[in-house]
Formats: sequence, C-alpha cells, structure tokens
Amino acid sequence: MNNYSKLMKHKIELTSEEILGPINLKRTIQSGQTSESAWKNANGKYWDAELITDEYIKYEVFQSSKSNEKRLKIIVYSKEFSDELVKSIKSYLIQIFRLHDNLDLFYEKFKFDELSKTFNTCKGLRLMKASNLFESLICSICSQHASVKQWNSMVELIKINFGEKIKFEDGSVFYTFPTPEALAKASIDKLKYLCLTGYRANYIQKAAEKVFKGFIDLNELKKFKFEDAKEKLMELPGIGPKVANCFLLYGLGMTEAAPVDIWIHRIVSKLYFNDRKISKNEVEEFLRSRYKEWAGYAQLYLYDFIRSFKWPINLESIYIKQQ
Repeated sequence: MNNYSKLMKHKIELTSEEILGPINLKRTIQSGQTSESAWKNANGKYWDAELITDEYIKYEVFQSSKSNEKRLKIIVYSKEFSDELVKSIKSYLIQIFRLHDNLDLFYEKFKFDELSKTFNTCKGLRLMKASNLFESLICSICSQHASVKQWNSMVELIKINFGEKIKFEDGSVFYTFPTPEALAKASIDKLKYLCLTGYRANYIQKAAEKVFKGFIDLNELKKFKFEDAKEKLMELPGIGPKVANCFLLYGLGMTEAAPVDIWIHRIVSKLYFNDRKISKNEVEEFLRSRYKEWAGYAQLYLYDFIRSFKWPINLESIYIKQQ
C-alpha cells in the first residue's frame, strides 16, 4: 500500500472557453458508461485519482447548482503545484469528459429528429473516454446482462482484490485497476465468488490472458477501421457485438459505435419502428446509419432517457417528459 501524506489542496477551473457546449457532470458520471467504474461521490463532489506527472493525483470535480453550466470546478490534492500540473489535469479531464465535443452542434443537427425528445432531460450528458483501455475492456465484459450497479460493484471488487491500494492523507482510499498479467493469473473462483462476476470470470481471465500475451494490442486497435476493430475484439471469448461496441465507444472513443442492450432495443423499436420486432443487429445498423459519427451519443441519450421510465411505457409519456 502506498501512502500519500502532506498533500496540498489547490483549486482550478475549466471555463466556458475550454468546454464546447453544456456539461451535466452528475448525469454523465451516473450514466453507466463502461469507460471505467463510476467515480465516488463525496458531498456533491465526484473524486477519482490518476497517475499524472509520475504520481497518483487525487482530484475532485464538481459544479454549482446550475448543472448544465459550461464550467467545472476542480480541487487537486498533490505534494507540489505547478503550471505543468494544472495543464496536465486540465488536458486529462478535457479528454475524459470529451469537453471538445460540440454538444450544441449535436442538438442543432438533430432538433427535428425523434432523438430530440431526450434533449431536455439529458442536456449536458457527455460521453466519457477511458484512460485505461484494459480497465474499459473488463468493465464492458462485466456489463453483460448486468445492471449499472451490478457491474460497477464487480469492477470495484476486482480492484480491491487485485489492484494496488493507495491511501491519501484525508483517509480516502483508492484502488488501481489490476494489470492484464494480474488478472490472467487470477483464480477463477476468486473472480467468480469474491468479485461476484459469476460466469463472466472465465471471459475476464481469458481476455486478460490474450492482452497479456499480446494476442490483441488494445492501443493498436485505435489504428483500425471500425468494422475491423470490432471483428478483432469479437475473436476474444465471451465478447459479442454489444460488449465490442461498448469498448469501441467508451474505450477507444469511436463515436460511430452503438451498443445495443435490451433498453436500446426496446426504445428504438418503439420510437422509430412503431413497436415492430427488429433484431439487435438491425437496431445497431439503424443507429449507425442514421446518426453516423453521433451514433454513440444517440445511443447514450436514448439509454439514459429510457431509464427514467418504468416499462412498459407509452409514447404519450415520452412526449410529456420532453416538455
């Protein structure tokens, strides 16, 4: 365990000049994206830690009561403070929250589309991008047939059981995500029962082994075309179209990806096909064809929007919700 003591507290901001369009921090972090497990909430501030400038930096990110304002407030805990650290933290958060994605352009482009029914409710919701590709891959595997709460619990237990423990001066504890080697050598029973991953344990270990032994280079996939990257991912045991799309979207940041689970399947069928039965593959192709480079955002907005309803829903309730 590493102890980080005598840390100084520094306040910085990301301003409207550095953010294209609104951001709703709470909605973004709680939307169940498989870039990483959800950040911890402490008195309205969301905190995480990351290896920046050769040390683990703890930072808290929060907003004022105006949840869609174009501004993020940040508290950084570090031994030293410099312009270089400020630049690194800002650059990191701009990447993680995709703050240079122009959401105003997105809303304008599809203001007459069925998707616009989600805009009032989900305004400021942003895609998140992984800082650790291997972590995102395992998060995506854990999300199979699991609620957001369930897969987040699995990932946290994986970190606790196989990662490195870091304790900060204020008493908060952070666990790093384990390496591919650590999970490749992990006990299946420990993954299955202590980490509550169930049948996914075998897939997690096999995926870790493939990454560790170089069968697949996650960074190299950035150079692949979408379909080629998806096909390569699906060579891994237990990875089907939905999990592959999750990683392509939230891991690699390929915004043309559109993961389709039961919720997306239902809402697309209802909003666009009058409840006609269509396959998940047809739903994916429809979203990718209709929204192109915005398909990932369309999927995320539909997913987050539909979770605010009890199923089955009717179209009238959707129209009321958007007002």
